Amino acid sequence: MLLTLMPFSTALAQDKGAESAKSEALTLKAQMVEFENLKAEIKAQEEKIDRLTQEVAKLTESLKQKSASPVAKAEPVPTAALANPSAATATAGVDNPAPADATNTRTHIVAKGETLTQISKQYGVSVEDIEQLNKIGDAKKLQAGQTIRIPGSQAPTPSPSP
Repeated sequence: MLLTLMPFSTALAQDKGAESAKSEALTLKAQMVEFENLKAEIKAQEEKIDRLTQEVAKLTESLKQKSASPVAKAEPVPTAALANPSAATATAGVDNPAPADATNTRTHIVAKGETLTQISKQYGVSVEDIEQLNKIGDAKKLQAGQTIRIPGSQAPTPSPSP
């Protein structure tokens, strides 16, 4: 009787092996489909990021051009206003959102492709002064959209329009 059951048990074992292989193949196929879907989603997200980066660059360039255009100079803030900031009011029509503060610094938003050398020439200060004030160790790591502080100096020179 054992001899009669042996071929039957071997056939069952082979069927289980085939089913296991089919199950693994189906699992692998499902994982591949999921992987492809994830790749497509990542690609779509990358495209969105690229579009947003381009929009930010355009807006930054637009702001840079606005700040480079001739504007009315802001009136100096009286010393009493510096002691009581709530007494100081914004000057209408001034296109410089970050005037020099009490420490005689202003801020600058880095545009795409802009270098510390260009920024230093625009404001009439040295690259080293900007690096020291902002604790910049490597000027090559400057990024578009980054806000840096500019040390006080003479009046800024207008940047050339592209």
